[in-house]
Parts: sequence; C-alpha cells; structure tokens
Amino acid sequence: MNLIGLKYCGGCNPVIDRAALVQEVEKLLPAGWKLVTERQADPWERALLVCGCPVACANRAEVKGLAGQWVLISGPMVDREMVPEDQMATIILQKIEIIDV
Repeated sequence: MNLIGLKYCGGCNPVIDRAALVQEVEKLLPAGWKLVTERQADPWERALLVCGCPVACANRAEVKGLAGQWVLISGPMVDREMVPEDQMATIILQKIEIIDV
C-alpha cells in the first residue's frame, strides 16, 4: 500500500469544503494508494496539507518536516496557484505525481 500523508489546518476560516475535497481526492486515487493522518516514525514520502483559506497558517516548518513532498491546498489554490474548484482534486493528484497530466 502506498501512503499519502494528510494534514489539515485548524479550520478557523474555511472558504472551501476541506472534507469534500479530500473525499473527491480519495475517489480518484488509483488502487494501492491511501490517504492517512497517522504519523509514522519516518516522514511520509508525499503528503497533502489541506488549509481552508489562502492564509495557510498550518504551512509551518515543523509541519513541512513530516513529509518529503507536500502539495499545499490553501482555500481555492493548489501550491499557491488559483484552481477551478471542479478541477482541484485532479490537479492535486497530478501535483503529487499519482496520475498523469
């Protein structure tokens, strides 16, 4: 099983439905891939940081050390680029190199 780490912000001011977005990402994951929130002894190879607003206050150094590669979701943006809401899940998986462009 290939694991993708998942970390959420505190959700104080969300402008997107974080849970619905993660559910959509999970639906698109190929067989053999799974999102996990449990921390491991070793850093995750890949992870998603799902922040509900553009401030992305959870994007801190101590969080970044939990994974080798992060995809930052900050409100309507993926890796600080505006993304149409209906394309976010697909773009996230492309960024984390799970599906081809």
